[in-house]
Formats: sequence, C-alpha cells, structure tokens
Amino acid sequence: MDEQDSHRSPRAWLLGVLALALILGSVLLAQPPDRAPAPAAPAGRVPTKHSPPAPTRPAPAAPAPAVPDKPVLRVAGAATAEGETCGFGRAAPAADDPYGLQHLPPVVRQRALDAVEGRLLASADPQVRAAAWLIGSRARGGSRARIEQLARLAAVSQDPIVYAIALEGCGDRTGQEAAACALLSRSQGVRLDADNAQPWLALAATAREQRDGDAEAEAMRRAARAMRSDAHDSLLPALVDRALGEQAPPLQRTLAVSASWTIQAAWPASHTSQAHAYCITDLSADADRRAVCHALAETLAYRGTSVADLGVGLAIGTALGWSAQRLAGLQLEHDALSEAAFTPLIGADLSCEGVEQLRAWSREVGRHGELQAMRKVLAESGRSIEAWSAQHQRNFALAAATVQMATEEAGR
Repeated sequence: MDEQDSHRSPRAWLLGVLALALILGSVLLAQPPDRAPAPAAPAGRVPTKHSPPAPTRPAPAAPAPAVPDKPVLRVAGAATAEGETCGFGRAAPAADDPYGLQHLPPVVRQRALDAVEGRLLASADPQVRAAAWLIGSRARGGSRARIEQLARLAAVSQDPIVYAIALEGCGDRTGQEAAACALLSRSQGVRLDADNAQPWLALAATAREQRDGDAEAEAMRRAARAMRSDAHDSLLPALVDRALGEQAPPLQRTLAVSASWTIQAAWPASHTSQAHAYCITDLSADADRRAVCHALAETLAYRGTSVADLGVGLAIGTALGWSAQRLAGLQLEHDALSEAAFTPLIGADLSCEGVEQLRAWSREVGRHGELQAMRKVLAESGRSIEAWSAQHQRNFALAAATVQMATEEAGR
C-alpha cells in the first residue's frame, strides 16, 4: 500500500491565517447575497460554518456556505534536516520528497508493503480485507483487479462497513471500469445501514445530481428518521491498526499507518453537505420539508459523530428559528472544538513517536467518533470552552479582515 503524497505539516500561526483566508475566500464566493459570511477554522480542521450568537441576543441568521464534508488537509513543506522514519532510521529527504519516505530503498519498501497487504488479506475479518483492497487499489498497481475483488466481497456481504468501503472503491474511474461494481448499489447500502443518516444523505445527493426531486425528498425523509449520523471517520486507519496488532515490524506499521490515513483523508465519506443544501432555504411554505429538516438537524447536532455534523445541525437549526439559548450552546461548543481540537498532521512526523500518536488517534476516533474524541481533547486542554470559542472568533475576525484586504486589492 504505497502511500500517496498528500500530507500535512505542523500548524504555524501565520500559515494558519493564510489558510483561513483561502478557505474563507471560497466560502464568501459561495454565499448568497442575503447571508452573512461564515467563519472558517484553521487549516487541518473542519471549517467553522456559522457566526457566533451573543448569549444575551437572538442568534444571527444562519450562513449558507459551501459545506466541506471533510477536514482540509495541508501539504507539508519541504524538510531541511534529517528526520526519522520509524523502522528505517534517520535520513535527509530529497528536495522532491518533503515527506521523507521516497528515500527508502525500493526493495525494502516493496517488501514491507507486500507483507502488510498479505497480513491484511489473510485476516478473518471481512472489514479488514475490504480495507486492504481499497487502500491497495488507491496506492499500488493493479487497481482494477483489487476493486473487482472488493466489489465481489461486498456483493455477498450483509456488513454495512464492507459495503460502504466497496461503494467508495467503485466510485472513481477505476471502479467504473470494474465489472463487479455493477453488482452494487447505494439502495442496498442504505438497506444495510438504515438507521444511519449518512447513507440516506448520499442517496439523496445522487438523486439531486440526477434532478430527481421526488427521490431526493424521499431519501431526505428517511435520513430524518435515522437515529444517528456516522460517516465512519478514521475507519481505514482503525481497521489497519487493529489487524496489524502490536507484533508488526515498525517499518510495516509506519507505511501502513501513512497509507491508510492518506486514503481515508481522500474519502468523502460524509454527505452532511446534502442536508445543508436541502434545508438552508425558505421553508415557510413547505411544512413537510420543514419537519424533515427539523428532525435531521436534531440528529446531526445531538447524535452525529463529527464536527461537520454539529455545524450543519446548528446552521439548519438557526434557519428554522431554534431558540437563541439553544443555538448559543451549540455555537459555543462548535467554535471551541474547531479551535482547540487535535487533528493528526499526516506525514509531518513519521518518527516512532509520531506514528504512535496517529495510532492512538485512530483508535480513539474509531471507538467513539471524531466529535467525542475532540471533546476529550478539549476537556483535557486545561482551558474553558468559552476561552477556546473566544480565541476562535478572534482568529476568524483576523482571517475575515485578510480576505477583505485581498478582495479589495484584487479589485483595483
């Protein structure tokens, strides 16, 4: 599983501000004229989507940003000194290899990757085997053959995780060329995971793309009845880590962790933006749609597993006119989490300590979901939720000013 070079560097304050400006600029371009600009979080985290309500005033109108379904991942800058690759040792990365992995001798690299894939495919757990096929198809040769194997595994499975991995594998150009992918459908995916809003949102998004309003509305009604929203954040890294256990040689683990996180980062497993697109509109004349959006907002805000869920639930609740007190509490937590919560910086540190940090984060998110893992980080930070939220707003105000200056300069 030869990892792709899509990694992140440690967050520097100035780079974070510039990234904020870029993110916010794209959001501003997506805003309708009657809505206020939406805040954005530092790079590497889920962007904030809402202006904060003052505790003693009604909450402001909900913004309508283009809602990203995954955290923004930054590419690490070129390293200038020797760094450690766990299981190999220290070496200075080449100028065209800022992540320090291409210096591995090809035979060493290939042997380690072959061993990892062999371990995963030998697992008795079909979820692990599905993860191996997907990661291998995205990071190594023989992609079509691997997707064929993955699709055949899912076609006879009743496991919603296996099926979700296969749908992702069949979603790109290679998957479209794999004959076995014709055996799969999103309709079957939602039947296998009917109590999860995310597959229904994916089905609704497909209907929307096909301009099938009736099918979209029905899928949204079913999403609103779901009792949870789980996009399976950190699924691939958690499966790989579980399968390798503690006995895998360090270099194998390093390459497997890096590859699994890279493929996970590129997988748009969350379809929360579909809820935003469907519900951030004038609902005053459509009581049925309003009821659907109310139920869905409560699921996302209170029974979701990601900060994106919380943010979109908050945006929909604001559009529906939820009470200022209710919105203020959600806004406070959302802003604090966006500012304080840890998200691993993939590829920035492949030392043994860095790999162990990635493994620990994978396990935490795999067990409890991204939102709960981030809440734990917030609780252990030693700072209050109010302090983190206030810092987030200061950073957003700085980013907004930067964007405004850049916009004015570009218009001259």
